[in-house]
Amino acid sequence: MSFAVVRMQKMKSPDLKGMQFHNQRERESRTNPDIDPDRAHLNYDLLHQEKIDYNQQVKAIIESQKVSERKTRKDAVLVNELLVTSDRKFFDRLDPAEQKRFFEESYNLFSERYGQQNIAYATVHNDEKTPHMHLGVVPMRDGKLQGKNVFNRQELQWMQEEFPKHMQTLGFDVERGIASDRKHIEMSRFKALTLNEEIKTLEKETEALRNALTASKKVDELQVSKPTLFDRNHVKLPVEDFEALKARAKATEAIESTIATHEKQFDDMFDAVVSSDRKLDQEKTKTERLQKENSQLKQENQELRKENKTLRSKLNLLVEFTKTQLDKFKEWQKEREQEKQKNMARKRDQELER
Repeated sequence: MSFAVVRMQKMKSPDLKGMQFHNQRERESRTNPDIDPDRAHLNYDLLHQEKIDYNQQVKAIIESQKVSERKTRKDAVLVNELLVTSDRKFFDRLDPAEQKRFFEESYNLFSERYGQQNIAYATVHNDEKTPHMHLGVVPMRDGKLQGKNVFNRQELQWMQEEFPKHMQTLGFDVERGIASDRKHIEMSRFKALTLNEEIKTLEKETEALRNALTASKKVDELQVSKPTLFDRNHVKLPVEDFEALKARAKATEAIESTIATHEKQFDDMFDAVVSSDRKLDQEKTKTERLQKENSQLKQENQELRKENKTLRSKLNLLVEFTKTQLDKFKEWQKEREQEKQKNMARKRDQELER
């Protein structure tokens, strides 16, 4: 049974134009070698017949529902894009109509759950190695953008568990796959599993070809005449056997060529799996390093909070002490001024007595 895959990606305003270029093939990709330009005409959008402006489409969805006059934050998540797919073996078993039904039923499920009015686009790509759909969901709820609430941890869990169950009820042979918001490690693992399946298929085909090659080399049934006294360098055989032998020789060359091609594909795929595993290890190492750094930063932050609390306490004591001293100083100034006034009055009285 094949995997049912749903991967979620958060997109903010600066991301929309790039995603539009990619989904609608508006620019030639220099980073994705899997795209075959000759198959671009097989792509389609379940919502739009013509190309659209993603920013305008998303803005229209937000403006039609929002209840506040506030402007949308510049760093707000505007679209949660779901990438819906399975492995290549799954799609190879489907005819074009069933393949389209797979994506249509996926769209129906998610549009019903998140609101059809919130779906910005539903683009299906058939020009890459594995067919897949990019489904753009504007996370509007109660008149507000609520990406964190709409696509929380429980919702991602629901996608992972309920999506394959739903597709199974519709007759699609899929099981629980990979659901994630930005887990590129899981996607690499999925690609590696797909390559492993293709390798197994090639191994079987190669073995079958080798068996055919062995059979094609059998000449026991050919009717061959021994060399004669006057012609010791040649043998004789019937024309039909001679033609059969030529046909076998050509078949042998074709089979050997096919085996060589399959072996090269096998080597290329094996290298790809090794490369994927290496990337997985690198991502895992990077993740572990970031987690360690994050733990250290949290510890440092706690220590700084404690130190800050101590300093604040000392500062409060210093402020109180300064305030007390200032009050005493003002009182002393007041008493001094009063004493000065008394002295001046006493001096005036003495002068008058004289």
